[in-house]
Amino acid sequence: MLYRVVFSVAILVVSGAPARADDKPEPKEKTAWGMGAKVRRSYVPPSVQHLFMDGTPGTATMDGAGIDFTRRNGPTEVVFGFGYDRLAAREGYYLEKGGDPLVAGKTDYVTFSHPHWYTVEVTAVSHARIHKFLEFRFGAGIGIGLVRGTIRQTDAVCTGTSLQQDCMPDPMGLEVNKPADIPPVLPVVNLLVGLQFRPFEFLHIHVDAGLHTVPYVGVGANLYLW
Repeated sequence: MLYRVVFSVAILVVSGAPARADDKPEPKEKTAWGMGAKVRRSYVPPSVQHLFMDGTPGTATMDGAGIDFTRRNGPTEVVFGFGYDRLAAREGYYLEKGGDPLVAGKTDYVTFSHPHWYTVEVTAVSHARIHKFLEFRFGAGIGIGLVRGTIRQTDAVCTGTSLQQDCMPDPMGLEVNKPADIPPVLPVVNLLVGLQFRPFEFLHIHVDAGLHTVPYVGVGANLYLW
């Protein structure tokens, strides 16, 4: 009986003991609001173009810039972005998907007149601390892009399978400088991984790579002043 009394008293003492200093709940992460700017270069190599075309003159690039508005709480950011990207593609002969260059109507000579798009997107980004001033970051997001500019195509004829050497504009072609049928709005898909440097609590600098619908690399900075 005595040991039961001692055991009960011990439990009461332990349960009623004041919490130690290190048992205090951690303070909530403060929500920070910021804004920033970024630049990026996207690459559209022939391997990506071949998803839509069977022949192209070579790699295309997109140079862009954007403004971000960010809400950060702990290791997580929600980024609302507005961007502009200009396409720089090579003029030349393009073979449609599944087409034969020796068959009339399957190859076009394509020219570009300032194609670009304006984007609106939202991206969720998480961070893992590597060092006091350095974080690994990764995220994903979606958005829409408003397409502007013109892409024109002219029927071509080919005497061989080497498009850029064996083809020429078709003098009897039905389509000459015809605007290509491009949707006015396209989806934006974001995937990113990168590093973020925090020299000051209010200044974050990041270097990323991933997808902005097409592969890209970029750099940017955010200021957290609220």
